[in-house]
This record gives sequence, structure tokens and C-alpha cells, in this order.
Amino acid sequence: MGNERRQHYRVSSTTDRDVSVRIRLPNGSEQTVGLIDVSAGGVALALGVTEALNVRLNTPVTIIFDSNRLTHDLEITSHLRHIKNSDDNKNVIYGVSFDTWDKHRLSLTPKLKSLFNEREAVRVGPRDNEELEVHLVFEGQSKTMVGLLRDISVFGLGVWVNAEDTQRLQNTTNLIVEITLASPKDGPKMDLAVEIRHIAAVGERERVGLRFIETDRIKQKSRQKTITTYVMTRQIEDARIDAERRRLMEAHYPMG
Repeated sequence: MGNERRQHYRVSSTTDRDVSVRIRLPNGSEQTVGLIDVSAGGVALALGVTEALNVRLNTPVTIIFDSNRLTHDLEITSHLRHIKNSDDNKNVIYGVSFDTWDKHRLSLTPKLKSLFNEREAVRVGPRDNEELEVHLVFEGQSKTMVGLLRDISVFGLGVWVNAEDTQRLQNTTNLIVEITLASPKDGPKMDLAVEIRHIAAVGERERVGLRFIETDRIKQKSRQKTITTYVMTRQIEDARIDAERRRLMEAHYPMG
């Protein structure tokens, strides 16, 4: 992605997503892809192995961002720089660098900012039909607080809690969170140290922002691997939904 300082943007994953991403190959074909990471210099994309692209390193491609926030699609000419399988060999990850970074960095960055709020890493939420519990463990207390996952990235997570529980949060800074990212719930349970970054009232609930502060390197590596796999899986799932919606729209409203 280049040696320049990377500037990241927030990507939240919901059924009605604001932004979808497609890749256009040299033969003109397009495919909706899962977005893993985005910066002003390039993107990391993912697809299931059964949907893998027929491409090689340095293949010229066009990355297309589609959003109602734009008057027309944002198309960025690019090249493939990395291709590798995920650790579980279920997905293929593509590293793409934007050709326009060096020449048009000043104009490209504001366009990406119009799509993504600046953030440190890609965040995703749970599936619409699942509720992932997050157990908040207070130091020196046996009673835990149970919330629901709002979103997560490799750097932190957002949790929904009941409004009446916030008094306990106001009186503490650091916590341990326990969460299992799996559906069905057979994945590894993570016990991670976090600090409270913000608390905001949303209706009858409170949204709590937590940042990982785990210092154990083994836990850090395990956490990053588990969360990255979850983020990638969710983005691929949403890419499939976007692709099917696009197919149905084109079938119902044929172009030209």
C-alpha cells in the first residue's frame, strides 16, 4: 500500500449499508467484494475461495465505491499487489494499491472521507439475526455486566448496555471483556483488557466505546487473528448480499 502514513476510514457493516465495493477486471467484468481495510493509498479486499478472481499480481483493476452519498460511482484505477489465502484457507485476500495516490492524493482523500468517517480500522457489526453477548468484568467485583455487541475492530469494540447500568461504568476506567465471536457459538472465548473511551445515551440504551489495552503479546496476536477473521467473514457476507441486490435491481430495471 506504499510507505506513506496510512489514513483510515470507518466502515460499519449493516444490511442496508451506505457503501458497497466492486472490482472491475481488465475484461470489463465486475464483482462485488468484501472490504477488509481502506486507506488513501489502497484497499484490502476478500472473497470466498469459490468466488476467487482469475487474476495475477500487478493485474490492473478498477475499484468502484457505490454510495447514495455520491452523485456517481467513485472509480479508482489500481493494481493488485498482494494475493494470499486466509489462515483457514476459506477466503482469498487481495491487497490493492491506488494508481492515483501519488498524483491525486489531495483530491482522492476528501472523496474517501465523504464515504468513511476517519477511523483506525474497519469495524463490523454482528449479523442481523444474531445477538453476541459481551460480559464486562469489573476488578474486585463478582457481579458482571452483560451487554450486546454493536461493532468490533482489531482495536476496540462498541457495546450496548442498559441505561441503568451506566453508573457502574462511570466509576471505573478499565475492565475485562469476555466475548465469543462465532456462529454457531463454538469459537474461542476472548478475555481481553479494555479501557472505556466514551459513553453515549441512545434512547433507552447506552453505547459504550471500549479500546483494547491488552499488553500480553500472545493474547494480542490471538485477538487480532480472531477479530480479523470475523471482520473478513462479515464483509464477505455483506458483499454477497450487495451482489444479489445489484443482480435483482439490474434484472428488474435493465440498463439500456
